Amino acid sequence: MIQSDNFLILLRKQLGNRRRVTYADAIPHCLPHMRTSINIVLLALAAATFAVYLDWTQDRRSGPLLSDLRTLPIENHGQAGSAGNLLGIETRLQPADYQSRERLQLKFRTYLKQAAEAGMLSERTVVVLPEHVGTGLFALGEKPEVQQARTLRDAMQWMALSNPGGYLRALPDNQGDDRRTGAVLRLKARQMAEEYQNVFGGLAREFGVTLVAGSIVLPEPYLENDQLMIGDGPLRQVSLTFDGRGKPLGTLQYKQALSRYERRYSVAPIPERRRLIETPAGSLAVLLGCDAYLEQPPAEAKLLAVPGALADPQASCGSTHSDALSARPHMAVHTLALPWNLLGSPRRPAPPGHGVPVQVRNQWLGSTP
Repeated sequence: MIQSDNFLILLRKQLGNRRRVTYADAIPHCLPHMRTSINIVLLALAAATFAVYLDWTQDRRSGPLLSDLRTLPIENHGQAGSAGNLLGIETRLQPADYQSRERLQLKFRTYLKQAAEAGMLSERTVVVLPEHVGTGLFALGEKPEVQQARTLRDAMQWMALSNPGGYLRALPDNQGDDRRTGAVLRLKARQMAEEYQNVFGGLAREFGVTLVAGSIVLPEPYLENDQLMIGDGPLRQVSLTFDGRGKPLGTLQYKQALSRYERRYSVAPIPERRRLIETPAGSLAVLLGCDAYLEQPPAEAKLLAVPGALADPQASCGSTHSDALSARPHMAVHTLALPWNLLGSPRRPAPPGHGVPVQVRNQWLGSTP
């Protein structure tokens, strides 16, 4: 109160003694000082909030999610022989599987170890994994909020929030309907390519088999000195096969017939003749999804691998070559489940994880001539 009275005395001297000075007269003179104080407080709060946000973006501790590592008896067809075999792994991929490289490797190592103990793995074994098994690598090492997201849209939103700089730099390069997903796949593309090769090339080397590593979506990928690299062009869905030493075998195999939702963020390349992959078990053609039902495989192919096989190709793909697969030995691997509904609407949660957790199928090949 004494300070207020002193302020009024000073104000009275400034205004003169012409009239009585009240607190109302002091308000206009106090406002500039009040505004300055409020601005300082707001700036301090904004700085503190931004510092907390930056600290949050750097926190990459994994969440409490657990992977499903249950196994079931292997479905076996044919008689064991020296010609080799095709081994397909159909499994329900979950967000928990993409918390770390070790988690994802452990999942498929569990199934491959089961097959090895059953005497089904050799240098003439071709292992086929599900479609988009590599695309989920965008979440590797990310925040728990990403793994716990129920929809692809929510997962991508958390990715954008936790990687603001990279996301904003990648956003202008995407012209598709789903620019958010495209931007996230671009900002994580280099790490995705490296881990795709580390995880699946490592498994092929560990078990000494040929491994068709499902598929992955990357910006204009290419091979250079046995390394999977990324370019600056459109996002493409590709499959890469690894030999028993863990090295890339043959060329990248592109998906042409993209699904409705895949076309929202990726682009099919100009069609060209399929190139075969020479494996110890024979010449192999890899066809992704609807490609297996909409085009004739190369006549020279002795074996077919189909990551993303469909239960009803007529309904999903339209006109089909219904006899294309039955004409030669093949392994059609269906997609039991993908995290964040990668193959469906980005606004809808992934279907409930009911049903069998995994189905491993083995097809023995005929005797070597």
